[in-house]
Amino acid sequence: MIVFLVLIVAIWFVSKKNEKIRFWKEKVIQQPFNYYLLIGLLIIGSFLGLYYTDRYGCIVTWEPFEIKNILFSAISLTLLLLSFFSKKRTIKRAFLLSELLFWILTLFLFKGGYVVGFIGTADPYISFYDTVTLALRLIILNSLLRTNINRVYLLICTIVIMSLKIYVFPIPYSFYVEERKYQIERENTINFLTLGEWIEIEDMTNKIRMNFLPENVVIYNLRGNDTLYFNHIYWGKQSVFLESWENSKHNFCTFEFKKNGNDTLTVNFRYRNENYKEENYKTQMTRKIGSR
Repeated sequence: MIVFLVLIVAIWFVSKKNEKIRFWKEKVIQQPFNYYLLIGLLIIGSFLGLYYTDRYGCIVTWEPFEIKNILFSAISLTLLLLSFFSKKRTIKRAFLLSELLFWILTLFLFKGGYVVGFIGTADPYISFYDTVTLALRLIILNSLLRTNINRVYLLICTIVIMSLKIYVFPIPYSFYVEERKYQIERENTINFLTLGEWIEIEDMTNKIRMNFLPENVVIYNLRGNDTLYFNHIYWGKQSVFLESWENSKHNFCTFEFKKNGNDTLTVNFRYRNENYKEENYKTQMTRKIGSR
């Protein structure tokens, strides 16, 4: 957003002394060029992952064909095109206002990219793109409403909305919903697996046994190993990732399971063997209450 402000100030100063810059500055923000520019930026932004992204933290992804990106971009583009091709000013305003409200809802409810990197700040490209396109929307809407509001106030409105996103609501609401969903699934997995001891059903002498505790997991007889302790546990919906550097040969293990009832599981162990090659072992296990 700072880059946007610097750019606006620079264009304003230069346009006072340069006729060409002044001409193009006025032309770009007037119809139909402002529509052309906004529609062009929307198409480019949807392909480059600037219109919509679910980026968060240090994970960098570029998925132009992600379903939400396609859906949100298509809705915005359709509303803008309907506004542009409509003959009546009232209909043009209605479609543009609908697109503006839809974009703002998408920005605050779904869009990521404002808590990225090690220090959790807004991606400069995404914030600049959103600031420019928001300003264009307000400029077009102002011209359709014929309110003759000073452009300075439109820029102030742009800065206020983007400041709310960057500094007050950088994490979209959908992230909190997903986090709450994950917490519920995590609690359900913990409550289900920590009740009793899990024992392999296979008819063999050294059956695999597992004890799940909230803070650690103990596995007995996993493919010839006596006892494995894991003190770092990451609970998922149908999987548990186990990690411990105290196990020299097996420092990680993923326990994937599918319920076959209240006390029976089909499980898959994914672990690294003594040669550091990943192996899989599938079996069935049953719960034994009161064995610990």
